[in-house]
Amino acid sequence: MKLINDIKPWFMKLSLLTFLIIGMLSCTEDLSIADFADDFESYEQELRIEGILNLTDFSKSVIRVDKTILITDTSLYNGIDDNGDWVSYSDLNGNGVWDEDEPLNDDIGIKQPGPNGGYEGRGNGIADPGEPHIDDYLEILPQIHDASLLAVILRETLSQTAIAEFEWSDSAAYFDEGFGAHGPPSEIAEATFIRYYYGGYIPTPESADVELVVGTEYTIELTTADGEIISASTTPIAPPLNLEWPGTTADIDTFIVSIDNYASLSWNTPIETNFCGVIMDEVFPGDSLRGFYSSMAVAINIDDTGLPVFPANFVGIPLGLYKLSLESYSYEYGNYVYSGLPLRDRALSNWRDQAGNVVLGAFGAKSPIEFYVRFVAAE
Repeated sequence: MKLINDIKPWFMKLSLLTFLIIGMLSCTEDLSIADFADDFESYEQELRIEGILNLTDFSKSVIRVDKTILITDTSLYNGIDDNGDWVSYSDLNGNGVWDEDEPLNDDIGIKQPGPNGGYEGRGNGIADPGEPHIDDYLEILPQIHDASLLAVILRETLSQTAIAEFEWSDSAAYFDEGFGAHGPPSEIAEATFIRYYYGGYIPTPESADVELVVGTEYTIELTTADGEIISASTTPIAPPLNLEWPGTTADIDTFIVSIDNYASLSWNTPIETNFCGVIMDEVFPGDSLRGFYSSMAVAINIDDTGLPVFPANFVGIPLGLYKLSLESYSYEYGNYVYSGLPLRDRALSNWRDQAGNVVLGAFGAKSPIEFYVRFVAAE
């Protein structure tokens, strides 16, 4: 069941119900992305704005403003360790080559196709494209973030009263990227992942305690460096409800689940939406968290009360303590993320500039509930 991470809040979209994997194992040929540059020579860079208000904790609301890029942009995707943070293997015995008992660090090589494919370039002392810290988020994200907005204001739509201001932060939120058993080291030996922080606009300290009201529409206004106004509106909904987990026991805020039990969790979202996020983090000593599983779920069934119903079956989870968050999303945001908006498709965006033109992205609200789950061995 394990998938990488949290929160790429809107980077990941997976159904809890069905996974479809299509493998194409026919003729293959190595091509460079630069070979397709001519196909996009008329491309014009634009803004992509993704914002989410957090009903439960407003201080965790984020507005992300990025400049769109193409994967054919070799000035960004150049296969080079531009910021010098790639680390080769540790040559503990000083013999000049990597030995099996020496840490690989970032020099893990590139997995070759097929079940028996090896790792090309493993332990070769060279920063190969595709290894950790090569064209990674630390290199790419700072170059696409737009930190130039003059103002970001949240208003109550009906009264137009300003209720919160946002400010730029280089570390607005984060997500974890895993590399499996042969990934780079970390403070926790078995936690082979890298945590990436990304920039965005977050509530100012004076606005951090704002309390949003379910059913009230809010509008966010962004003022660009050239004075253009871009705005979008959303209406927060209530958190998930009617949580049921048969066959488990509860200890204050923690569910205890026997690993041999059929651990089937179900819940509803309010009638206003059939989209819900499921975020699962491993809990380590010191109450530190590592992203373990993240998905966007969509309800396809309605229960007897007329509410969307969500099932989630937990199978094959390593023993231990996890923090689980269920997040009901306003419809416009959930529909945007779940649909996987293509670069040129603006139909799902609710952002508009002052001339009424559509701006790529989505603005919405989420209402989370959080609790802990401990998976234990069956007696």
